[in-house]
Amino acid sequence: MEKAIKKIIVHAKTNPHGVYFLNTQQELKNFYLEGLDKYKTWKAIASIEDWLPVDKNFLQDFRKKLDERKIKTRVIFKKSGLKFEPEGLKHRKVKVIPPSYKFRSSIDILDDKILIMNPDLNVLGLVVEIDSILDIFNDIFDLLWDTLPEPKRKKL
Repeated sequence: MEKAIKKIIVHAKTNPHGVYFLNTQQELKNFYLEGLDKYKTWKAIASIEDWLPVDKNFLQDFRKKLDERKIKTRVIFKKSGLKFEPEGLKHRKVKVIPPSYKFRSSIDILDDKILIMNPDLNVLGLVVEIDSILDIFNDIFDLLWDTLPEPKRKKL
């Protein structure tokens, strides 16, 4: 997936129609915060461990804000991300991918755009507002969601 994302970035730099970059942490945070007032649903395929170095507190607070605003959130991530998952979020559902799959990027899928985020690339975030690409990402997310089992939580 990393190679594909790098190709998208190269393409976007030469063909910017429907694509823009988030180059700073503040731009990335603003993207997320502005979505709180705009969307009723939020889907993500996320690498939590790779998001945390950007701003751990922001990520945790943002998850709580999504829930407080009753935004229906569905997230797919690596099992290791479960340890960072806040308890008691009523409007958030999580599924995990098998450990054989590794990725370092996060993809947020919204009603009118997607955000591809990877702190290790020279562009922190890539926003794509192209309907055909958005449709593909929605279908891929829904396919994954429908085939992955519910995670098993350890009882304390």
